[in-house]
Amino acid sequence: MGTGPAEIAGDPILIRLVAGDTADLQTVVSVEGAYEFASVAGAASFGWVPADLLGEPQASFTHPDDESLVNEAHRDLLAGDTASGLTVRRFRCRDGSYRWTECRSRVAHRGAARVVVSSVRDIAERRASELELQRRAATDPLTGLANRTVFMDRLRHALRRLDRHRGLVGVVFIDLDRFTLVNDSLGHHVGDAVLVEVAERLLRVVRPQDTLARLGGDEFAVVAEDLGTPDDAISLGARIIEEGQRPFVVGDEQFVCTVSAGIAVTGEPGRSPEQLLREADLALYRAKDRGRDRADVFDESLRTRAVARLATERMLRRAIDEDRLEVHYQPIIDLATGRAVAAEALVRVWDADGGAVTKAEAFIGVAEETDLLATIDDWVMREVIGQGAAWRQRRPPVAVGAVAINVTSRHLADAGFARSVIDDLADRRVPADFLQIEVTERILMDASNSAMSSLETLREAGVKVGLDDFGTGYSSLSYLRVFPLDFVKIDRSFVAELTARATGTGTAIVASVVHLSHALGMEVVAEGVETAAQAEQLATLGCDRAQGHFFAEAGPALAIEALFARQEGTVAGGALG
Repeated sequence: MGTGPAEIAGDPILIRLVAGDTADLQTVVSVEGAYEFASVAGAASFGWVPADLLGEPQASFTHPDDESLVNEAHRDLLAGDTASGLTVRRFRCRDGSYRWTECRSRVAHRGAARVVVSSVRDIAERRASELELQRRAATDPLTGLANRTVFMDRLRHALRRLDRHRGLVGVVFIDLDRFTLVNDSLGHHVGDAVLVEVAERLLRVVRPQDTLARLGGDEFAVVAEDLGTPDDAISLGARIIEEGQRPFVVGDEQFVCTVSAGIAVTGEPGRSPEQLLREADLALYRAKDRGRDRADVFDESLRTRAVARLATERMLRRAIDEDRLEVHYQPIIDLATGRAVAAEALVRVWDADGGAVTKAEAFIGVAEETDLLATIDDWVMREVIGQGAAWRQRRPPVAVGAVAINVTSRHLADAGFARSVIDDLADRRVPADFLQIEVTERILMDASNSAMSSLETLREAGVKVGLDDFGTGYSSLSYLRVFPLDFVKIDRSFVAELTARATGTGTAIVASVVHLSHALGMEVVAEGVETAAQAEQLATLGCDRAQGHFFAEAGPALAIEALFARQEGTVAGGALG
């Protein structure tokens, strides 16, 4: 099987191959799969001379992982299953390395015999670019871990395998605790370094068969396959929490940034990956609610909660679409005079069928877990400012001193939030001191620099800022010294412990809050006042204001208007009718 001039002159196939000789490797392969011809220039591009290939099987120059592909394509061509073939495979070079090639083949006749004629093109650079694009599409650019797309695909395949192989599949959903503080206080470059370090730590604790991914932001997740028992997933969660407890060292900075995790496990092949991930997410929320730096497991109580949550979410979305939200106002009483001097805005949802009203306590948690809370809060803010404008335009004006509104961390983090509120007040000619902003301890502790800036901007414009539900979060009086506040609202749980006697934990806490707040120039408001004894004790302790059912229920705008209109003065502690 030579390639001399005489043989080429008598073979039309070879004449065409030689005439079209390029840098591509031109070959003729026998039915048995051995090389009968190889072009000079093409062979040289891989380090060979034609004689090195002649008589040798294709398999000798094919990567072992691609042999079955090449053999199958060869058989299909000869069987007539395809008129021409295209394969992408790795071709062996003289130095032992492999290059990616694209091989286009067809069947030709040499007299009575059939051969396969091929053109083999070096596509190493193109393949490298393709693989890099695939890698980028499948991995997180910062940590090099799998991304959400790959994670969901692996989880989907793991659940499908439960059809054939009995076992358990687990998902561990991981979130860094207070990561926003790291970014805002130390800079995003430190935050990125922490994320990379977290990825490396997690890789050390997951098993080789597990899939670890970064889903986005500071969220990571693990697909754990072939679990023996749910305890295996719980053990993995415990190892993950332990890794987060070790201090991080970035440059000159050393700090702790713990993690929380939610775990969901199933042995049911019919489960969807989205459902299992959602269950792990619910468990993660519960872990954070219970104090962070821990792992929680999804159970039936969370399943029941998830069903109820979905029903509540649907109710809320329908209420928003059908304009069935309404603001109710609960008066805030000056304990020294017994007069209503302000009000708190509370959102309510009207039932389209029965006319009943649903209080925020029934849906606020669901609103917080979805995108609905921001929508509701935006609506409440516009409604309250608009109502303030309407009250001022009455003749005589309705003398509601101020209205307090709760805002979320999402709003405060929005750089344009404070300015939009100030502009809305100005456009409607409502004085800034008509509005009071209330934030919870958790929001303050998790607040970013932009959030703190929003609070400062609002205060500078004349909007008062207060700490709501004090005592239910971190419960440290020292925090009152740190944050820009005008008033503190004592949580109802401490008010409930008050009695006519100046004893007990509740009394001590209220007395401490009143003393420190006054020393810092802040007013104190007590919420949840239910009895005359509580109101009297609060007044004795020096509390400035109070609200609760003892004084008045929350009601629509007309009700609060009527209350202020007929208000002529009452004794401290007397209920307002």
